[in-house]
Amino acid sequence: MKRLLVLVPLFMLLGFGAAQAQGGQGGQGGPERFREQQKVRLKDSLGLTDAQIETVLKVQQEFQPKMREIRMDQSASETDKAAKIKALNEERKKKWAAELKDEALATKIDDYYSRMPMRPGGNRPPGGNN
Repeated sequence: MKRLLVLVPLFMLLGFGAAQAQGGQGGQGGPERFREQQKVRLKDSLGLTDAQIETVLKVQQEFQPKMREIRMDQSASETDKAAKIKALNEERKKKWAAELKDEALATKIDDYYSRMPMRPGGNRPPGGNN
């Protein structure tokens, strides 16, 4: 019985330590970790500068709630949602081009986000091209 009283807290402590090592949320990380991963991917995949990455992510953050609203609209058909998302993606691409002052780079970024893999359940990562 005494061993049990020692072993149970020990296992709980070890489990807690493992969860913390995985990012504190069972390996998920959270928004800060995701944002850092996005920065690394944008730099590695597209060769963007830190300033360009901040601009891209700022625009992504601006458009994310709009995308979510379209996806969550239960009154709209899938066809309507697809059309609205396509129009919003074009608007986002224009915003990137204006902010970065480079239309070719905006197209490159838009292509990058359109190739992002789908998450299980059909959702792209936050801010992705839907």
